[in-house]
Amino acid sequence: MARGYPARLHLIAPEEGQAVTDALAVALDLAAEINRVTPGGDPARDLAFVWDPMRRLVPFAARWVGTLDEDHRCYSTVASAGHDAGGRAYMGSEELTDLRKNFGLLRRRRPLRLQDAPPHTVELPCWAERWWPAGLREAVAAPLVTPDGRHLGVLVLHTDTAEQPTADARDALEVVTYAIAAVLDPMNSLTGLARLVQDATAAVTVDRRGVLAPLPGMPPDRLLIDRPDIVTTAVDGLTDEVRHTSFLSPVPADGGRQRYVRVTGLACPPGMPDDLAGLVVTSPPGELHHLTLRELVVLGLVIEGYPNQGIASRLSITARTAAAHLEHIRAKLRAPTRTAAAVLAMRSGLYIPYRLMTTAPSSSPG
Repeated sequence: MARGYPARLHLIAPEEGQAVTDALAVALDLAAEINRVTPGGDPARDLAFVWDPMRRLVPFAARWVGTLDEDHRCYSTVASAGHDAGGRAYMGSEELTDLRKNFGLLRRRRPLRLQDAPPHTVELPCWAERWWPAGLREAVAAPLVTPDGRHLGVLVLHTDTAEQPTADARDALEVVTYAIAAVLDPMNSLTGLARLVQDATAAVTVDRRGVLAPLPGMPPDRLLIDRPDIVTTAVDGLTDEVRHTSFLSPVPADGGRQRYVRVTGLACPPGMPDDLAGLVVTSPPGELHHLTLRELVVLGLVIEGYPNQGIASRLSITARTAAAHLEHIRAKLRAPTRTAAAVLAMRSGLYIPYRLMTTAPSSSPG
């Protein structure tokens, strides 16, 4: 099911005692079918089943769905039928995108018919030069908008009669657009990816400027907002070969008891916006094997390749004390060597990057 879009049908469905129009009944059924779709990475294929039942709502002669690019300059065709190659290219062009902006389509949530637009709209060159000669007489443009207000794209249906679509069909189409937007929204795929992290409690996306944004259906974590170093640590290690990172972060706790959060960085799957650096997900820390904060920090330095003397230097302790810490760590992890302890720790996620200790509000490991 497409996730991240709360049920909005009750916001649009008739009030008690008000008749359900035929158009709205069709739209509600169609939206319910779309909501069962699990996006498979190919929106055109995911939405292929929509168009035949859509004709019961709007008997269109041509259809087009496009998604807006990151610069809001033009649209990319997702699905189209009834337009020739020139028509499809024009539907996504900067020229037509500018017209959509001028008529406020990118600020709207509700569909707009040609006859609903200002009177001079009917004299636009696209109608005189393209759509009218092609036998098209009316159109409805339905913005595809997320619940948090992001304009993803637009659905345009052209009809060969001025009597369609009706006002009822135009209004009912809004119900369907929320469901279609849920299928197209890349953030929903990211939410599904974040939920693969066991017991995930919160998640954010981070772009290449370090700006965080929430995921649909998942709360942000205040720790990530307050500690950009944690976010940077999570996404800096992501590459084409390394698709996820995982580590522990100490967090302030009341009563002097140390608390930890597991932080997971996830690379975005193909098809996501290029400016996204990845996802950062928080979850419970899991089994810590009774390791103290000091021992976890020492273990982290072992994982990062520091010898005993290097560990001692960074923690302002003696090499003998560092070695003693390692003995305790090996005993708790039942690891025969320091290398085995490091490998086991990485597999178990028992890793605190030392950079977090140097940038934390209180960097002392106790």
